[in-house]
Amino acid sequence: MRKVIFESSISLDGFIEGPGGELDWLQQGQDAVDISAFLSSFDTIFYGRKTYDKIGVPKRKDARMGSKEERFFLAVEGMRKYVFTRTMKHVEGNAMVIGDNLEVEVKRIREEEGKNIWLCGGADILRTFARFDLVDEYFLSVHPIILAAGKPLFEGLRIPSNLKLVNRQKLKSGVLILQYIPESRLNTICYDSRGI
Repeated sequence: MRKVIFESSISLDGFIEGPGGELDWLQQGQDAVDISAFLSSFDTIFYGRKTYDKIGVPKRKDARMGSKEERFFLAVEGMRKYVFTRTMKHVEGNAMVIGDNLEVEVKRIREEEGKNIWLCGGADILRTFARFDLVDEYFLSVHPIILAAGKPLFEGLRIPSNLKLVNRQKLKSGVLILQYIPESRLNTICYDSRGI
């Protein structure tokens, strides 16, 4: 069975964006994670609607040759994409919309052949997936900054979840990349302890 892997950058105090939606606090140093290498383990992306609106339809023409943006475009261009939303029936691009039966649909897609599934979104989609226990791994890039206000990643979670730290990596910039697996998955998931 494929794994659903949630990935997010967060501040030291647990925010994913500043009070006005700012992301300028994210460290973009030379030692940043190679996004192409990270994305190579996926062939499917689950998006929340807000995240899909922001990055779900990358524009190749806007990216410089060899830039980070172009590498991102090339990595996600051929992936299967699903957008979880109850407010829209169709979205721009080649993504399929799932509005109902989220738990059933995710379990069905997870059983299909293929690589892992990247859960790409913010607090809203994470809260929904966590409620149904559909997240198999968490990759959190913790940035060395205290925002003191903004959008918290774990806002509104009602069900506690015990996580086991299975890997960590420290970048020169001070960013910590932490890999967690829910304790409910420890006996069923093999993980790569070599890092990202």
